[in-house]
Amino acid sequence: MLLLRKRKFVSLTRRIQRFTRGNKMLNALRPEEKNPSDVDSSDSGSEVGLEPETDRFGFFLTDGSSDSFRTTGPSPVQVRQREAKWINIIAQWERLLLKNTSKIKVQCHKGIPASLRAKCWPLLSGASGRMDREKDLYKLLDSQPTLKHWEDVIERDLDRQFPFHEMFVAKDGHGQRCLFEVLKAYTQFKPEEGYCQAQGPVAAVLLMNMPAEEAFWCLVQICEQYLPGYYSPLLEGVLFDATILMWVLKKACPAAHKHLQHHGVEPLMFATDWLMCLFTRHLPFNTLLRVWDLFFCYGVRVLLQVAVVLVQRVLGREDQRKQCCGQMETLQRLRGIKDEIKDEEDNFILESKICKDGQRKNYKDGKRNDPHPPLIPESVALDTTWLGGNLNKAWNNVKGR
Repeated sequence: MLLLRKRKFVSLTRRIQRFTRGNKMLNALRPEEKNPSDVDSSDSGSEVGLEPETDRFGFFLTDGSSDSFRTTGPSPVQVRQREAKWINIIAQWERLLLKNTSKIKVQCHKGIPASLRAKCWPLLSGASGRMDREKDLYKLLDSQPTLKHWEDVIERDLDRQFPFHEMFVAKDGHGQRCLFEVLKAYTQFKPEEGYCQAQGPVAAVLLMNMPAEEAFWCLVQICEQYLPGYYSPLLEGVLFDATILMWVLKKACPAAHKHLQHHGVEPLMFATDWLMCLFTRHLPFNTLLRVWDLFFCYGVRVLLQVAVVLVQRVLGREDQRKQCCGQMETLQRLRGIKDEIKDEEDNFILESKICKDGQRKNYKDGKRNDPHPPLIPESVALDTTWLGGNLNKAWNNVKGR
């Protein structure tokens, strides 16, 4: 009798356990259940089933890499005021380029509204003009078959570009398809250069802000006008600018420069990725967009001046230099620079001193007090006055200008 009761008890216990496990599984599945009427029929290819919360830039807040302050931004009133000023600038673009580029530069320092970057970046870079002059070329390039070698390399890199952004999270989704099309079109446009891995994150940031065709032409302008030789097989452009960076560091922060020399740390060891990827992997996204606003306005000088600020953040103080007691420690701190930059986009831009005469009063009289050349990409690329006398002369001698 006792044995029979024990068997019944064990049987009942097992039934309870199975019931409990069933309930747990059911509860786990319930959050994924959706009413068919609630599902959007227009599948863009980049959405996920649970639609996790994102910040204002589209980065998932649950991945651990997105900061809470990304959800904040300028006040709505300030945004509307800046939008009104930029709409007025866009309406007078051709006239302002000829007579009053300082007005454009002042607004670039304040930041381009997110809603207008798709229009302003192509205008600043000259991509809009290229697109008008070479209509339908992008469609023609996109329709051509890709060389198998470049197709395989590009496809392998698609998953690596901002995997925690809603636009690129889905394999073969809308974002990844557009990214592939832009990079493929560039290999058709510049077959002698082909594809460089550093172009992937640059093209991805462009696609976050504009349609694919505009992103393609902006990428072309970056590679041809702003950073010539950066993505060529020999990387001669970035090799030269890394040398210039060492000279600028010697002038701007001699203590950090001495530390780098003492431990045998060359800019090529840490700044190559910074420059070629335009800091896409090394700055908080809100700060990155502000830097790009200025990059399209002033050119490569912005990248070098930002690089100087990043080195100062890591090696500017004596106690910081003491903590980096060798080459490996120094490189580790420099490569982990993103931890040193928080939600301080305005302070960071001011600290970068993108324009040495950036006081508002210097722009009020327009061209007479404007120390920089017209906002034409070719002129921006040739502007070396910011380097100062000796460096400017050396730059021009090496580049043959």
